[in-house]
Amino acid sequence: MSAIARICKKAGLLGLFLWLAAAAVSPGMAQPSLLEQLEKGGTTAPPPRKSTLPPLRLQIESATAILDERIKQPAIAIRLTERSGRLFAEFTKNNVGRLTEFRIDNKVVMSPVIREPILGGSLQISGGFTLEEAKELADRLNSGSARVEAEVVD
Repeated sequence: MSAIARICKKAGLLGLFLWLAAAAVSPGMAQPSLLEQLEKGGTTAPPPRKSTLPPLRLQIESATAILDERIKQPAIAIRLTERSGRLFAEFTKNNVGRLTEFRIDNKVVMSPVIREPILGGSLQISGGFTLEEAKELADRLNSGSARVEAEVVD
């Protein structure tokens, strides 16, 4: 490869392209194909990609612990401030079909796929918590001390 590099160096820009082409077909540089990876026992799924944008920080107007009759589980009904409601509506409108993490104090409470824009400034979260935990979390959200974020992860 060093002989090719010397020749390409003398050739200038064209040499750079030739060197890159030679490096791409070099056996040491080749990546296994998907088929080869599957034959060797499968591929490992890459971790979810986080958005390059910072997480959307949500401000809570009110939060109430409820028992969701539809799913028969405790949940928290959240009303966002007017500004956060507008930002959240834009966020959900731009990310329909994408996996999103909802975090409270850096702890993921749920990871839903956005099915449709959420335009009204109200949302509900459920995370397999007890009614007592939902009440405590709602109190924390109402106090304003909790950090609530939403971020696209796929």
